[in-house]
Amino acid sequence: MIIKRIKRKLYKALHPVMGEIWMLHRVVEHRSDKPEQRALEVTPDFLEQTILDYRQKGYTFISIDKLPIFDSQFSIFNSARFVCLTFDDGYRDNYTLAYPLLKSLGVPFSVYVTTGFIDNRLRMWWYPSEQLGITTDELKVLAADPLCTIGAHTVSHPRLDTLTREEQYKEIADSKQTLEKLLGHPIHHFSFPHGAHNDDTLAICRQLGFHTVSMAWGGPVRQGSILTLLPRISTIEP
Repeated sequence: MIIKRIKRKLYKALHPVMGEIWMLHRVVEHRSDKPEQRALEVTPDFLEQTILDYRQKGYTFISIDKLPIFDSQFSIFNSARFVCLTFDDGYRDNYTLAYPLLKSLGVPFSVYVTTGFIDNRLRMWWYPSEQLGITTDELKVLAADPLCTIGAHTVSHPRLDTLTREEQYKEIADSKQTLEKLLGHPIHHFSFPHGAHNDDTLAICRQLGFHTVSMAWGGPVRQGSILTLLPRISTIEP
């Protein structure tokens, strides 16, 4: 146990924190009473205050597109810290509530879209009585704004580690290709639904050429973090 603690301290000393990637889902005016839904929701006021607090601490908000550049320029002597905002699944409120707020603050953000949820073709089963998916037109507006980066998040939001390699490939590749056809530009970023993945998932993501791949946990991004297996911090409102 003592050796493990020493190793952790040594790792942290040799791999300084570069910044944080926030994992968010929904932005809502009124949060649900159901714990499993409430954990996915933040209010505009909470999100705005959290951003302002981090800015006051000296953090810079950057696009996930800029992370590889930041990574190459970062050194142990660089005191700069970054935050990347990411939203999973593709909720309509990412457009109606999050987008106006982030645009007013000049904060870049990413939306990882489950393509089956676009126009509510598939239902988000954790919100069984609601149709919450972003529309095609709304997604195109977001993608046209330099502040927003669209990433892939599979077709149907499965646990990828429960699928065969062929099933995983179809989920990941089809979501990437659907978004590229819809938006007219390459999709360079991906995140795992549920954070679930295995060796096949990682190999497929490399094969498809994603610049970054994000997990659902892991804490801050440290020097030496792998761009195709990035840790994130779940941003939860109390």
